[in-house]
Amino acid sequence: MKKILILLTLACGLRCLGSDAITTFRAGLQGAQKTGPEVLLNAWYLPEEAQRVDELRTKFNALSAKLGPVIDTEVFTPRAVGSRLTHLYGVIYFRKRPLWIRADYYVGDGSGGFVHMEFSLKPEDILPYDLGGTAN
Repeated sequence: MKKILILLTLACGLRCLGSDAITTFRAGLQGAQKTGPEVLLNAWYLPEEAQRVDELRTKFNALSAKLGPVIDTEVFTPRAVGSRLTHLYGVIYFRKRPLWIRADYYVGDGSGGFVHMEFSLKPEDILPYDLGGTAN
């Protein structure tokens, strides 16, 4: 429990300080590896975004429920989409198969945060074309 609180405090502190999106994204994935996938959504969203976290948790749990424990995570090179939006790509390797993640991180006037997130068992649904995704 102590590890979870430390990870959440670190991730939230990084996010609140407007730290770089990659650091926050990586902290969430590493938290998932160390303490289970439940921690990653809490690391990426503030407590006042509880409704969004609940919706994402439902989707995430539906996809990951039968995949087994987390064995590793990985973050790929992010893609800037304009000057304020970054697409972040990662994967959570479960025992049975990987779960691919794309998160959109938006930086406004002095603040930043995740505005959209997708999960899929198929990398081509998540990754950009040059990393194995399909052209959109």
